[in-house]
Amino acid sequence: MIDNRSKKFIFVPFCLMAQAYQAQGIVKYDWKGTIKPIMQLLIDNDINIIQMPCAESLYNDNLIRDPKGLSKYDTLEFNRHCESLSLLVFKQIKKIIDSGYEVLAILGIEHSPSCCINYIYTNKGMEKRKGLFMDKLFAKLQKENLNIPMIGVNRKYIKKSLDELNKILLK
Repeated sequence: MIDNRSKKFIFVPFCLMAQAYQAQGIVKYDWKGTIKPIMQLLIDNDINIIQMPCAESLYNDNLIRDPKGLSKYDTLEFNRHCESLSLLVFKQIKKIIDSGYEVLAILGIEHSPSCCINYIYTNKGMEKRKGLFMDKLFAKLQKENLNIPMIGVNRKYIKKSLDELNKILLK
């Protein structure tokens, strides 16, 4: 029996595939639905795409919402919510790896209070840190010694994000 499936996976934030999930006023670039350059690169390389849950929309139970900064989300209740979601994603990652497949990377969205990888806006300006959801997921991966690259997709500087992703895909 021939099994021609790809055994390579990348986890993406929900809004990378469905920008309607982002807070109002955030989608300012040419891509209205998906962030096409990133998604097209994954499709062209036969990568299995796993869409992670959107912590903010699930917490608010509403797609139509105003943008909120880190200080509004960094509460005990929201952190517990992110902890729970990160555990679900971590279990998926483990199951994929335990099945002999490869998780090439986890993508995030820069400036998101939940899903940024490198940079976020705070009351103090730009700060280098992970978002609340990604921080919890990263901690779980570290605890299990799973070194999966995390790439922050910056919509404004999409070429830099594509270059980082290409380096991983070409390995």
